[in-house]
Amino acid sequence: MGIAFSAIKRMDDLGLFHQEDISVLDIGSSNLYLATAEDIKWFLRKYAPSSIADVEEFAARLAAGSAYDPVTGGRNEAFVGELFEKAGLHYESLDIANGYRTTILDLNRSTLPAVLQGRFQLVLNFGTTEHILNQYNCFKVIHDATRVGGYIYHSLPAVGYVDHGYITYTGRCFFDMAGYNEYELAACWFDGPSGGNSIFASLQSYSGYFPVLKAALEQLAATEEGRALREISIPDIRINVVCRKVKDTPFRGALEASTSAGVIAQGVTAGYRASVQTARPGQFRQRLATALRRYPFLYAIAKRLRRAVTGR
Repeated sequence: MGIAFSAIKRMDDLGLFHQEDISVLDIGSSNLYLATAEDIKWFLRKYAPSSIADVEEFAARLAAGSAYDPVTGGRNEAFVGELFEKAGLHYESLDIANGYRTTILDLNRSTLPAVLQGRFQLVLNFGTTEHILNQYNCFKVIHDATRVGGYIYHSLPAVGYVDHGYITYTGRCFFDMAGYNEYELAACWFDGPSGGNSIFASLQSYSGYFPVLKAALEQLAATEEGRALREISIPDIRINVVCRKVKDTPFRGALEASTSAGVIAQGVTAGYRASVQTARPGQFRQRLATALRRYPFLYAIAKRLRRAVTGR
């Protein structure tokens, strides 16, 4: 995962850093790409609470580490978190591998730790969730981490990226998710086009493991349709969506029913409505437990009372 400095300038233009005591959560520990020393010094002059003694050395090191190579993906020697923290922002990341200020968390299966819930004014998802099969859990973690009034910034594959990750996203996905969760939609735009992809890239990548794919490629090469498809180069285009969380409600999954041929069963739609109501008691208990853990004596009393009432 990586964030180009141009995206940080876009965040600045949108006013995403103009919040008090800002905390940033990065979904995936992101490298910093394509920043000059002047870019870095400009950001620090604007946001650092006081002058920085080693600013020239820091800016030169981060700029050198942010160099981007389209073949290897970059030098990966500079992290976005370094820049943000130097500017006085609080930064944390979630990842499955050790990175800069990283909490290890598997977005396929894990819930967000209670200590991180509702803490962040800005949550960044730059090229991470497309690599995860469990999309519901990904966006629930992001929702749970965001403070009321905070912003969520997605920058993800929309078109192309044929052999990259698992998912390419539609605008409908984000607009429905915003509607179901009553987010304010703050901005949306596309980046690209760039590069080009063959629609057969995944078949070729896996043909050594699944022989049937090699046979499929050979059959396609023998047909006029297959040859025409081989000539198509699909560009990479990213979708960028910025939402603002305005209500302290549990995350709601979206139900895409535009292609349903019949009336959706009431039991299905009722389940979506009920999920909001039934999630609140559990959320309250979790927050209460988190608060009580700060006071071990009270927490011990609460545990004894719960055991006496519930028998557990």
